[in-house]
Amino acid sequence: MIRVFTALLLTITFSTLLAAEDWRVWRGPTLDNHTPASAAESIPVSWSESENVLWRSPVPGSCHATPIVVDDSIFVLTHESDTKTLSLLRYRLDDGEQLSRVVLHEGVEPPSYMHKKNTCAPGTPSSDGTTVFVSAQVNDTIQASAISVDGKILWQRIVAPYEKSSKFWFGYGASPLLLEDSLVVAVDTDNDQSGLYALAKDSGEQVWKTPRPKAASYSSPILATIGGRPQILISGGDQVASYDPNTGEPIWTVKATSEVTCGTIVWKDSMVFASGGYPDSGTYGIQVTGNSAKVVWQNKAKCYEQSMLVAGDYLYGIANNGIGYCWRASDGEQMWRERIEGPHSASPLLIGDRIYASDERGETLVFRASPDGFTKLASNRLGDSSFASPVYANGKLILRHASNDSGQREEFLYAIGKSQTSP
Repeated sequence: MIRVFTALLLTITFSTLLAAEDWRVWRGPTLDNHTPASAAESIPVSWSESENVLWRSPVPGSCHATPIVVDDSIFVLTHESDTKTLSLLRYRLDDGEQLSRVVLHEGVEPPSYMHKKNTCAPGTPSSDGTTVFVSAQVNDTIQASAISVDGKILWQRIVAPYEKSSKFWFGYGASPLLLEDSLVVAVDTDNDQSGLYALAKDSGEQVWKTPRPKAASYSSPILATIGGRPQILISGGDQVASYDPNTGEPIWTVKATSEVTCGTIVWKDSMVFASGGYPDSGTYGIQVTGNSAKVVWQNKAKCYEQSMLVAGDYLYGIANNGIGYCWRASDGEQMWRERIEGPHSASPLLIGDRIYASDERGETLVFRASPDGFTKLASNRLGDSSFASPVYANGKLILRHASNDSGQREEFLYAIGKSQTSP
């Protein structure tokens, strides 16, 4: 009875935190990259620099972190190489005006081993509406920060040391998971520091730590409710695993995916889906029953950097080789496969019955979420680079794209909506 009450309380409280049409955390209000029903009417299928762009605002520096939206403000991380600073920027949602810049860390330099597709802060911030939480690699440590929405740093903590892996190395990539009273930070590395760390929201003090496999991996933890039980899901280290959000104790573990994964797990009812990775390829459907789980279907598709998307009874993914897939979630039957331009690092977004997927070249593909076949609706280019995932808030699609038109890389936030005006 106590476990049931605790699970119910956690679910209700978490849902309350995300009830508004904000996009306060990685994967959005329902933690699955689904937008509310109202988004389908307000977001167009096509746009360009001169059509359906409500505003465009420059972002100093460079970073791949996806923006979040809290009430009337957009928060986004950036790293400025000339000043060696890692900052949290705040923009007004209505018109894109930059409102503030909070320097979180100074003397931040990308390590020599950082992958060319990574940046010093790719993780998406999280917010409960009053505080913004950030986790990032600061040289040879993983650090977490809490910042009030009006720009005051409330606390900062070193979560764990972060050293170069002896095998596979990318640089840090996970986004923090915000729970009712804690912030969960994943540090998947190939030494004794590997683990999930839960920090108290009000102080940053460690609440619990649970060990993870000793393997360098980069996936973000996510909270799912399966069989009425909230649980933290994460892949990496040749396994997909579930943990109790109150204690960090393992619930179930199944051998699946690969040693290294990047995407965030998705789920439907009692099925959990994971893909990756390196050095092996594979997409897995996992059936969860109580405290146990088993792989019930798998294939060789490799949706590595981006996360997959569940829509209705079907699972959609874009593999690293540029092939788009639709599988039946229950048994993995392939409904269709289609060559899609890319490559893709950003995760797709569901708006109504449409999927919006931005690729690394600044192109956002819009296609139908349907098992009946691939139907392309539009392809929209802004700039020539994009790694952050598209997000939705209060009638606007927010994109973070970059352009090299001036001879050097410049980043911008765009707000997309149904309008004929340009910024």
